[in-house]
Amino acid sequence: MLEGERDIIEFLVKLFNKHGISYVLTGSFAGSYWGRPRATHDIDFLVEIEKPQTEKIISVLKDLGSEFMVDLDMAKRAIKEHDQFNVIHFSTTIKIDFWVAKDNEFEKTKFNRRLAVKLFDDNVFIVTAEDLVLTKLLWCKEIMSERHMRDCIGILEVQKGKLDKKYLNETAKTLGITKLLDQARSGDY
Repeated sequence: MLEGERDIIEFLVKLFNKHGISYVLTGSFAGSYWGRPRATHDIDFLVEIEKPQTEKIISVLKDLGSEFMVDLDMAKRAIKEHDQFNVIHFSTTIKIDFWVAKDNEFEKTKFNRRLAVKLFDDNVFIVTAEDLVLTKLLWCKEIMSERHMRDCIGILEVQKGKLDKKYLNETAKTLGITKLLDQARSGDY
């Protein structure tokens, strides 16, 4: 029986590996890893699924079993549209968001730059600190979020001196979020 985030992450990573699904742990869990921990009741995975691989992720979802609530039709639509779908673990009510990677350069870069880190007893692919900051700033560009901005500030402060500044600056410019990156760096938003 899965009892919490740790068990669920380990379980899903094993399923991803079994079915050959390319993934990246992201979202607030990754934000807590790179920055300041904060309470969360969800787990976010970015998954790379091309149309021929749709059945692989559907197999993963079917392998989840009766401990999870899964809407396969919603998942299939999200895969087709490179969107997001979620799964709920019944006993803990933890929500797992699956973000289907879009077919663009930044999403491809996240997979190329992802890091295998030792989490719990397993190696888990996690988004880099830089890519997480950039992703959260992109969300802020759409709808300003104090929570996402605070996450970015925390990551920038905790990882100060360890980040690839050139990559951050160049990618922020390409994504049109240089002003937001400057705001996060200054803590003024």
